[in-house]
Amino acid sequence: MRRLTITLSDERHTALKQTAARRHVTVGALIDESLERAGIKTSAAAADLVAEARRRSELGEAAALKLATRETRAVRRR
Repeated sequence: MRRLTITLSDERHTALKQTAARRHVTVGALIDESLERAGIKTSAAAADLVAEARRRSELGEAAALKLATRETRAVRRR
């Protein structure tokens, strides 16, 4: 695991800690969940998404990559 230092306002930091406590998760887990919901994926997860798109749709590699890119961007816009 890598460590990351970020700067937050006092209010945002307090809200983050309170939300993590309410959900009974760590701040790191809450941030990881938020990144996932924002559509930020690891290279392996993106490759899995492309493979699944190809398997389900019988698309070629280029078409599957285009579909995966479109779907990832749609999730990020939410």
